[in-house]
Amino acid sequence: MRIKKKIIVVQRNYAIGINSGDKSRTLNMANSLSNLGYDVYLVGFFTKGILSYRKEKKQLSKGIHAFLIFSLPSSFHLHKLAGWYQAVIMWLLVKWFHIDAIQAELSHAAICTRFLPHIPLITDFHSDLVPEFEMANMPFYKIKQAADDNQWALTHSKATITVSRGLYENLGEYGRLSKNYILPCSFDTGLFSSVISNEELRQKMRNSLNIAADKIVLCYSGGLHIWQCIDETLDWVIRLKQLNQNYFLCLFTNDDISKYQCKLEQLGSDYLVKGLSRSEMPAYLSVIDAGFVLRKNSKVNTNASPTKTAEYLAVGAMVIATPFAGDAPELISDSGCGVILDSLSPTDESLQKLDEQIVKYVRHYSENSKRAKDYIYAHRAWLQNELQLKSLYEDVFNCDKDKS
Repeated sequence: MRIKKKIIVVQRNYAIGINSGDKSRTLNMANSLSNLGYDVYLVGFFTKGILSYRKEKKQLSKGIHAFLIFSLPSSFHLHKLAGWYQAVIMWLLVKWFHIDAIQAELSHAAICTRFLPHIPLITDFHSDLVPEFEMANMPFYKIKQAADDNQWALTHSKATITVSRGLYENLGEYGRLSKNYILPCSFDTGLFSSVISNEELRQKMRNSLNIAADKIVLCYSGGLHIWQCIDETLDWVIRLKQLNQNYFLCLFTNDDISKYQCKLEQLGSDYLVKGLSRSEMPAYLSVIDAGFVLRKNSKVNTNASPTKTAEYLAVGAMVIATPFAGDAPELISDSGCGVILDSLSPTDESLQKLDEQIVKYVRHYSENSKRAKDYIYAHRAWLQNELQLKSLYEDVFNCDKDKS
């Protein structure tokens, strides 16, 4: 009888009770490895959200051995102590369960394997935290630690994963990448299966949210980090609303929106703010007609592969993006379901043009939404990443077998 290989997928700063892009990618990775026949252990170190612990555990796949472990915070100069604590926990788990390989989600999780030099390490770079921390004006010690984590992960990884070619190229400044696999931030087809061709659900959700039938629903879904250009997104929505009173905004986020409240109030009663769990997202996104992915020209953004782009298209919505919004412009260009703005700042001419394009898309919603869904299911379903993941681990384990 063939014994299953055992793999640990580890994430630091695991977001209990919150639907984050990092967590979604981590769970997709763990589920895919399980689907590929591996015995998967998920280790999520968390510092807050203890009241949602039981609910979080129930939502995890039954086929995965999950360990959600309370940890010291990595702030207030406790990052070194937290790192040692997590490394000891990882050593104990690897030895106890006889783990064959470790996949670290983000480079700062790779350092958790410091006491396990003989276990193959695969690091999944969702992003480069250095420019993210710089943009967020984080303390210098955190920026330096992120750079050190990148260097450590690149030095010790048997293979690496990046979400985009831009990220792969930019990581070169920290050191040589091992064999790299590009796995973009695709969407979970199983999660979105209920909205593939379900117009009834769309209407039911709109009715439940009191969105009138003539409203054109714009959306931003996700975190409110500085690089997400939330102020600029709201500026576009407000100006569109002034041009066409049929616009309605859905802001789906679990973050604090207080700093944007004044701008939101300029929309009158034509907006909705709601935090969503991962399982709720597809149904709520089904109400929208267009989703925003606006980004400035920076490494943070050119490195990216925003999951929200694929999710907007998966519910049949068009995408409104800037040229620097990761791979969103590529998906818009290939699918024909969206608009690439020339600038972050709306002008009278650009507003008029965007309004016409949105109205045209909505007027022919049935055929346009079908085209969007058909495209994204063919090109960004997570299943394609699963095939890449299969190839990666076959290479890793075959290499170890050859050496032995």
